[in-house]
Amino acid sequence: MESRPTVTPSSELVRAGDSAPGRQSNHPAAPGRDLLILQAKRYNEAKSILTVALVGVIVLVPVIIWGIPEGADLINHYRFALPFYESIRSGHFYPGWLAESNSGFGDVRFRFYPPGLYYLLAGARLLAGWYWASVLAFALLTITGGLGVYFWARNSFPAKVAMWAGIIYVIAPYHLNEFYQASLLSEYAACSMLPFVFAFIQRVCRRNNMFDVAGLATFYALLILTSLPLTVIGSLAILVYTLFLLRRANLWASLVRLGIGFAAALAASSFYWTTVVAELPWIASSSTDPNSYYDYRGNFLFSPTALTNRNTWYANILALAVVGLIAPALILLKKKAVRSGLMATAALTLISFMMATELSRPLWAIVPKLREVQFPWRWLAITSMGGSILLAASIPEWEKGWRRLRPLYVVPAVWFVLSLIFVATQVIWDSDYKSRQEFDSLVVNVRGGQSFRQCMPVWVADSNQVYQLKELVEADGRKITIDSWEPEHRAFHIEEGPQSEARIHTFYYPLWTSTAGGHSLPTKPDEYGALVVSVPPEASTIKLDFREPPRVQRMRVVSALGCLLIVALGGYGLIKSLPKYNRFR
Repeated sequence: MESRPTVTPSSELVRAGDSAPGRQSNHPAAPGRDLLILQAKRYNEAKSILTVALVGVIVLVPVIIWGIPEGADLINHYRFALPFYESIRSGHFYPGWLAESNSGFGDVRFRFYPPGLYYLLAGARLLAGWYWASVLAFALLTITGGLGVYFWARNSFPAKVAMWAGIIYVIAPYHLNEFYQASLLSEYAACSMLPFVFAFIQRVCRRNNMFDVAGLATFYALLILTSLPLTVIGSLAILVYTLFLLRRANLWASLVRLGIGFAAALAASSFYWTTVVAELPWIASSSTDPNSYYDYRGNFLFSPTALTNRNTWYANILALAVVGLIAPALILLKKKAVRSGLMATAALTLISFMMATELSRPLWAIVPKLREVQFPWRWLAITSMGGSILLAASIPEWEKGWRRLRPLYVVPAVWFVLSLIFVATQVIWDSDYKSRQEFDSLVVNVRGGQSFRQCMPVWVADSNQVYQLKELVEADGRKITIDSWEPEHRAFHIEEGPQSEARIHTFYYPLWTSTAGGHSLPTKPDEYGALVVSVPPEASTIKLDFREPPRVQRMRVVSALGCLLIVALGGYGLIKSLPKYNRFR
């Protein structure tokens, strides 16, 4: 792979006869010129980074003016975020049971939804109310995504080209649609992490520095902790991208470094994903036939089903806007101005788009876990990232082409403009905004709503009969006194009576345990999925506790060790890169 092209200094800094970059000059003023060149490069770098960040803020101006966009998933996210934040405030930093969901029967969403977005929202909530905390979190994610693509492009291009790549990604149709129309907030957050993963993979394959390995591990772990669908898609995309980057000369060294990075990431995030793997058979999504709405076979782009599926119909239009945004990059292929680093990005972009269409149907049927992504058009997230770099790289060629006024350039240019109009009118302007007052009211009223079927314990029947239980505890007429009722710890006193069973206003899950006087009591689900406890005939105080298995504590230790490994790798890489270290080797 070719190294990054050097940025040609201005004529004011380098005159005829100066030495080539990287060589020492005997000219007495060379050190002074070198310092000026370095300062100019740093200034351009800082200006480019700040420009990307500024555009990230600008695209959120409608949020600041009109309010939070309410897409289909907004309520779902905040039904999770509020109790998550409250649990953290109470000292429980990773809750296991969402108690207030389903009118107080609870669900297991905390165990299966990646917690990354909710840690971010909770951290922002410590600084402000929910409205401004949300704006702050979304702004941070938007800026991070743009800078991620900037960092990725900067591996191969000058700062100005990388700046345009970051800007284009910030305004990319699919990326903005995740936030403004669909409220796919976890996916939006994951799309801020994934560009850094691609960037560090390229650096690991190109350089021998453990700091890059640590960066890869950090952002891949954050990807896992942010969105499961994007983790599946991103992992496959990472495999494709890596295959195009590997070179025979340093193949085994690159594979070893990549292996260390991914292993460290899996270790650091193991406190989350091991629970998903172990308990997946306990939730409904693993045992029931999927709703046709979520069936991947009906959600391919440009398929016949798009005529009857409104969701896919809109995705088709969105895909055309994505292609329109990157259509001007086709000039690169015509000019054959594609270098090895860009070839890998171009291949990734084209393959990711293909994976969203009917052409990839055979792969969806055989690749493990891919069908659980549900919506093939999610691959447009990868297309948007790679396409942003391709378009930015084509800008210098476009500058030359427009001077010659070639008619062929009109078609992609018009398509590009139409894509921007679509983003402005259909994605941003047409969004349903919630003002601060409306949003605060929404946040208060989302508690206790019914979960998606996929978040229910497998024992819960698909019937509303379970919700007929009005009391917290019922036990065949025996008197019940509630002593405490916390999300994961409950206690009640039951008066003396015949041997019976107490039906609890909580869904059954194997981690709920029941004791009386230090002795365990049998538990089971009833025919509707509510928790049933066998209570003794004598008067007793019954305690219900949601207890994590020993596996969870072990994995938390593994996660801590994984984080320490990442820090150690990063520190080692930084030390090796210091000039003093290299000088005394």
